Amino acid sequence: MLRKNPLLSLKMFLFFGAAISSLVVSFLPLYFQNNGLSKSAIGMFFALGTLVGLIAQPVWGYMSDRFKTVKKIIIVVLIGIFIGIFWIFQLNSLGWLFAAGSLFFFFFTALNPLSDNLAKRIADEQKVSFGSIRSWSSFGFAIISLASGFYFNKMGVGALAIPMMIVAGMTLMLSFTLKDANSGAKKVNLKEIGNFFKDRTLLTFFLLSFFIFLTHRVNDSFISLYLFEIGGNEMLVGWLWFIGVLSEAILFITSFIWFRSESPIKYMIIAGFLFTIRWTMIGFISDPSVLLSIQVLHGICFAIMYMGAIEYLYKALPVEMQATGHMVFMGIAFSITNIIGSSVGGFIFDTFSGSTLYFILAVCSFIGTIGFILFSMKEKTQKNIEMVEG
Repeated sequence: MLRKNPLLSLKMFLFFGAAISSLVVSFLPLYFQNNGLSKSAIGMFFALGTLVGLIAQPVWGYMSDRFKTVKKIIIVVLIGIFIGIFWIFQLNSLGWLFAAGSLFFFFFTALNPLSDNLAKRIADEQKVSFGSIRSWSSFGFAIISLASGFYFNKMGVGALAIPMMIVAGMTLMLSFTLKDANSGAKKVNLKEIGNFFKDRTLLTFFLLSFFIFLTHRVNDSFISLYLFEIGGNEMLVGWLWFIGVLSEAILFITSFIWFRSESPIKYMIIAGFLFTIRWTMIGFISDPSVLLSIQVLHGICFAIMYMGAIEYLYKALPVEMQATGHMVFMGIAFSITNIIGSSVGGFIFDTFSGSTLYFILAVCSFIGTIGFILFSMKEKTQKNIEMVEG
């Protein structure tokens, strides 16, 4: 049934792929804490994962473009994830745990970018909205997070291994039903990719994206702590994430109504202004219930920004370099921003306050937004010149 319906197969795959992420992000730190690891050791484990991902993502993207397949690379990645999960839950030694974590993150950090790359290509081939497919990742993350909260409240977080193995196994089985995407006829090499990414316009796009996505990643790291600072509790943290990711899913699934691919930078400018407004509002908040209501903007800001960024990137890149380009973008927008944001954001939070941190985020996103306005004006001028010369 799934093989005959490639879109359904892809949606189910995205749902369970995001479910792995949900368990890793939401409950693996709690599992380690339950097993006696210090907060610093847990932090080092996930920081190591970010560094490994920064190296691994471009490698897997290049492999996908080089061998003209996304599906087969996803299958290899999922086998690695399955082995990594199994190894992590067998260990007590911190050194071996870090080794197992390095193996796990080498594969795990490639899963979501490769999945999004496949979803984008299939959406373009089938002439359907990318967001309507991508929404299944958000639904998977939100639903599994909420369901897992009830499950672990009853069973204890020490029972994490079996659900993670089951979800990873189901995702692996679903990967075999996927339809591969067109990767272009031309094979790429490292020299061509290196020359392409010297393009000043693309580098400017990456830099401006960095400014705004940095604020998104800092918020991911510190929103829960800020909620506690203004009087929240663990239950409200669960609802905070559920509201944010659910709003994201709704925006993605309705993108065929509001998103038009002709002017992707316009959406990034809109998202940048919304981010600026959101961070400013959060900086003034002292009531946890108000923060929960503003969390609806999480999905609105991210979905608009991500849709615009991916659409622009895929217009700028030749088809044979799209997987590599997507992975480089994810490394900049999510990995590098996470490393810088977590360290600098933590210093600002500890030294000053959560409010100060969010006011700085507002300034940072405003700078990125103004940059995109100038970037858009320059692109329009260049197009007009090309039309006159043509």
